[in-house]
Amino acid sequence: MRKIILTLGILLSIGGMASAQKAELSERDEFIRYESSLLGMDENNYYVLVGYSYDKKDNYKGTILYTYDKNLKIVDKTNIDEKTREVATDAFVTDNKISMIRADYNGGKIHCHVIDKATKKCDTKTYFDDNLDRRDRLLLSTAKSADDSLFFAMKTVYNAKDESIKSSKMILFDNELNELWQKEYFAPASSLFLTNDGEVIAVGHYITDDNNSVVRFTTINGDDEVYVDEEFQNFRIGDINVAACNNDELIMYGLIKSDDKRLDKIGRTYYKGFFSFTYNLKTRAIGTINKYDFTADDYKIIMNQKAGKKLKVADVAFLQPLEVLPTSDGGVVVAYNPDYETVIKSQYGTSMYKSKESVLLWRLRPDGTIAWHNGFRRIMNTGMFENSWYTPHYITETDEVVFIVEDDLKDKLDNESPVKIVSKSYAYEASKPAGKLPTRISMIRFDKDGNMTKEPLHSEKKMLLVGKHYVLDNGKAVLLYVSNKKEPGGLIRIDIK
Repeated sequence: MRKIILTLGILLSIGGMASAQKAELSERDEFIRYESSLLGMDENNYYVLVGYSYDKKDNYKGTILYTYDKNLKIVDKTNIDEKTREVATDAFVTDNKISMIRADYNGGKIHCHVIDKATKKCDTKTYFDDNLDRRDRLLLSTAKSADDSLFFAMKTVYNAKDESIKSSKMILFDNELNELWQKEYFAPASSLFLTNDGEVIAVGHYITDDNNSVVRFTTINGDDEVYVDEEFQNFRIGDINVAACNNDELIMYGLIKSDDKRLDKIGRTYYKGFFSFTYNLKTRAIGTINKYDFTADDYKIIMNQKAGKKLKVADVAFLQPLEVLPTSDGGVVVAYNPDYETVIKSQYGTSMYKSKESVLLWRLRPDGTIAWHNGFRRIMNTGMFENSWYTPHYITETDEVVFIVEDDLKDKLDNESPVKIVSKSYAYEASKPAGKLPTRISMIRFDKDGNMTKEPLHSEKKMLLVGKHYVLDNGKAVLLYVSNKKEPGGLIRIDIK
């Protein structure tokens, strides 16, 4: 089955401006961090945004924009609008502006904060701030162009009764968050790819009555959309994503949905493996579908279970795709970060404990075939920290994949670290942390053939990773913001040998 349909979008008007407010902080107040984000860098400086509370009840005290020079020394700190205390999910730094985006994937809202470098004034707008029926399901998707010039967001709301699309809105911004166009679009789209020219490639899927999967490929610009449906016989898709687009050739990957009676329960639905293939946007030709069936070891990683320990099917893990890493040959490295949930019952009631601990990853060749697969699990539970939703990882110029993770001392180390840390403007915690908290940061490395090593970064003091990282010198170094609840935060630079 194949359909090609051309439709015309509808412009929307959404907006709202918040004025900047000032807050005074003492040096003592700065020892209690609330939320932090490494926003990026320009030719001379790095920029970090930190929101503070001033007592144990987390009453708000202020938000500071820190400016660091290239020697990791603080050269300026300015109090700005309290609205920006949210952790950034994306950010841009241009010659005149510092722009941060907070995508609320649960509430379906996009919060945009733009700080003028000269005046430090912050303008704030919220998009997709509409009233929803609590029973309806929403999907918020975002994409950033490879050259960091554009940002795209799309929100789709599905009716609770029949899963039909109730509303769908989209917007394209430049890298100072100026609106380029807005429109409505009614089609399933779970993954987005944004070209440097501002064209959006949206991909969604659904299951037919005869249990086949239909994938919808849509190209979108400010004037119209064109979509093509492709049906896959005897192939149930549970998740699908765009990894890359090379000369109109998409590299696709995702999760295979298994039979409903399987006992390996992953993500409150059933997945039995991984798939990848290529799709040509011009010829509409689908390449060979490559499949990988999850093994018992994979399920142990997904559920964060030790080898030999029985899986608990009552627990749940959501497989969340991480940022795609392009390789030098035109291929990609794709990864999933299981968001693990387990039910905890106590005298105070029943609650869900969350942690993001494990990673599964695949390296795909340009033709979509699987070069290698690997993964790791770790002991440290991160669900208690604000910024634990993100797993910093990047690729070096030699196609080595590097993950930076918080660790527990009980985790076994494979070898000594050939890594150098440069750390300034950061006060390490002097006392030993109580309970099951991270006591160091480690590096997990995969070479071009998928072989894994794990290395401690030499510091005996507690450090918590905060927000996204920034890759330097073509992958030879990485910049991270680290902090904890009792000491001021700061930047560290890790040089890879």
